[in-house]
Amino acid sequence: MSSHPPSRSPLAHLPIFATLDAAGQADLESRFTRRNVAAGEPVFWFGDAGDTLYVIDSGQAEVTAPDIEGRHVLLDALGPGEIFGELSMLDGGPRSATVRALTDCSLIGLHRDAFHAFLRARPDVAIDVLQVLGARQRASTATIRGLKNPNAVLAESTTRWQRVSDVVATVAASHQFTIAHLSWFGGWILLNVLATAGWLPRVLAFDPFPFGLLTLIVSLEAIFLSIFVLVSQNRQSERDRIRTDLDYQVNVKAHVEIVGIVTRLDRIERAIERLPKAAETPPKS
Repeated sequence: MSSHPPSRSPLAHLPIFATLDAAGQADLESRFTRRNVAAGEPVFWFGDAGDTLYVIDSGQAEVTAPDIEGRHVLLDALGPGEIFGELSMLDGGPRSATVRALTDCSLIGLHRDAFHAFLRARPDVAIDVLQVLGARQRASTATIRGLKNPNAVLAESTTRWQRVSDVVATVAASHQFTIAHLSWFGGWILLNVLATAGWLPRVLAFDPFPFGLLTLIVSLEAIFLSIFVLVSQNRQSERDRIRTDLDYQVNVKAHVEIVGIVTRLDRIERAIERLPKAAETPPKS
């Protein structure tokens, strides 16, 4: 007679439920519903009513949220074993982000009522939930820290003309540029004045007073420098605008994450506090 090892629960590879014993996993699995989502299809949209937590059994998905201009900003990329939709499941509010399948996904859904009932029966799972939510917060913080600064964002789309304008504007604002021009103008004027006065050979007076050639050169240089500076200033304005948008997105995301964590902790704490009272209540005969 051969013995076979017990079959492994499909929830065993999910970090949030891996610590459950076989009975707990079987109990939780009975409360789940399965959903398949094709690549490119949304699981839910930002603002949709939400009451279900999803766990990715297989496949990959992306989490995005619209910015002030309506463009979707990538917040996170999720793979097998990761959860999403927990905020709406806990507080019953609208979805705070859009989740779309990057590949064909197999999802395990847990309704809000079923999850709360399971937590009342297994309060130890609440600790695992807190750990997963903390890890998600750390990942979000790392994502925020990894956002490209405005200089890096603009560098990806900078043309050669814009790069030349930045270099010229930077050089023109340096003290070496000022010293070189003072030396150039002073030498030019001094050479022509001394040659005109006879202190030097008159053939060296190639631009006598009122220095028409020097005036023409300086005027042309001023025109081109002003163009380069204007182009560089426009790029700096674009850089400031991107920095402002990034700051806004970071502040909004941080606010949403903090409010979500506080709400989850409050609900879990109240659920745990009700457990002893429910245990002390004698059953009705």
